[in-house]
Amino acid sequence: MTAPAPTAYGIARLVERATDGRIAAAGLVGSAEPLAALGVSSLSLLRLADSLESEYGVLIDLGDRALYTEGLAGLTERVRSLAAEGTP
Repeated sequence: MTAPAPTAYGIARLVERATDGRIAAAGLVGSAEPLAALGVSSLSLLRLADSLESEYGVLIDLGDRALYTEGLAGLTERVRSLAAEGTP
């Protein structure tokens, strides 16, 4: 089965789930702020990385700057790039 294509809204939903709803997907879609600046904890980032792997079939390392310094658009592009490369 092929993983769905990563979308900004899909990833925003995963962020919302990883933060137990503290950061709403609807509000995140229009934000350019890095996830760390929005208050996403390291535990939530770990949960997000796990969700990205489950949902999109990509392995994103916790040291990947896209998790910390990029906003939703940058993270979405990183996940798309990893998916295109076929990164497990």
